[in-house]
Amino acid sequence: MDLSRRRAARLVWIFFALGLLLSAVMLARSQSAGDQLNLLARGWLLAEKGIFIPYGNPMSTGGKAPGGITSVLVGLPLMVWRDHRAPTLVILVFHILAYLILDGTLKRILSPRERVLFSILYWLNPVRLYFSSFLWNPNYLFLFGAVHLWTCLGQRERPRFWLSFLHAAALVLAFQIHASFLLLAMASLLLWLRGYFRPHWIAGLLGAVLAALPLIPWYLDLQANPAILTEADKGFLGRGLVLVFPLLRGVLYWLRYSSLFLSEKVAVFDFTDLLGAEDRWLGPAVTAAGRVLLPLTVALPLLANVWLWRRNRHRWRRRLPPDATARVWLHGYALWSFAAAVIVFSLSPTTLMFWQGVALFHAAVLPLVLWGGALWRSRRRARVSRWVWGYAAAGVLLAVVVALGSPQYRCQGRKRMTFPLAYDSPMFEDLNIQQTCPWPLNRYPEGWWPDVLPKGPHPRPLSRHRERGARGG
Repeated sequence: MDLSRRRAARLVWIFFALGLLLSAVMLARSQSAGDQLNLLARGWLLAEKGIFIPYGNPMSTGGKAPGGITSVLVGLPLMVWRDHRAPTLVILVFHILAYLILDGTLKRILSPRERVLFSILYWLNPVRLYFSSFLWNPNYLFLFGAVHLWTCLGQRERPRFWLSFLHAAALVLAFQIHASFLLLAMASLLLWLRGYFRPHWIAGLLGAVLAALPLIPWYLDLQANPAILTEADKGFLGRGLVLVFPLLRGVLYWLRYSSLFLSEKVAVFDFTDLLGAEDRWLGPAVTAAGRVLLPLTVALPLLANVWLWRRNRHRWRRRLPPDATARVWLHGYALWSFAAAVIVFSLSPTTLMFWQGVALFHAAVLPLVLWGGALWRSRRRARVSRWVWGYAAAGVLLAVVVALGSPQYRCQGRKRMTFPLAYDSPMFEDLNIQQTCPWPLNRYPEGWWPDVLPKGPHPRPLSRHRERGARGG
């Protein structure tokens, strides 16, 4: 396939429209469970009662995420549309902006074929599509990752005030959204040390200070309530390096981002919502097939990362020379981002999870894009073209299966998202949660409850109508 820039642009926009359609279907079907309800509670309290919660969701290491930026990100959309999916529209907009920034930045470096391949491996990626269409802290980070690459490349030769301002502001805002911002911060440090970008320090300081303003209410609340600070007894620094397995797990996730290998919790497929009781074998069969076939696709990004390392192994010990080409810069950006991920994975006090590397999702995709481009320029171009179209078709098909059968995007079936809650709240009716997929409310005193949502009366026996609702009837 010999692509001109015009034809490549046309294909990119077709893929963009297709990805947007898939995200819209997922968003319409998205469900709200534990972390989503915690975020919705913060936004609903702000939209409905004017109560600003100055800290974010509970963290895996204990305590609450610093800053109230998530209360704003969730609360403002709810002021416009009282529906649990309203804040997810903001996440989808973040993903759209992330892709437009990345495509606009990389098309000056990548060949037309590589640009198309990036649209397939990034924008049509089933993993990214999954993260684009439901409410969750890590899902915001794709935009901050895109800003990271854009602002670093823009300062490859000299400092630029506004790019440094945005770079620093993005890091501080990402810090308030999810702890995995450390991936971007470590990548910035390594890239600066190796000469890949030259920041404007005054502009960076101003951006950081401005982005830190939402931390002031959190700091004031911390003085009165020290329990919201992260506990220090959960895990230990350097756990990934000492136990090795958490580090290897993080590296595997890096490889999986550009493959079709989904998380086990994502790939539990059930089509009861669509087929009713007829889905006795289709969901289990698709789930079993996915667990056998999808892990095989990790071989491609593994080979791509080995290729990228071997191609650049002589450059590791030297700073980036001033006359380096943009393509050499991009190779180094991907490699040093991987090095940053390895360092953070090594130091992490907890075991890495599938979502904790998505801040560098764009960088994890680049090795396969660059290797695919090299193969496309070789004698294997006809075979590579068939592989690309087959991979794109498989990714789209998998995204459709996720949209129709994954737990995050269905109400019924195996391992559904809902579980009994201890109390009741007007939030569940006000945000159409009960209308789209009824929760078993007010069932058990020891049941789970969103951490900041006011508790209703003590559990009482359910009426027949509410019992049917709790069962999804």
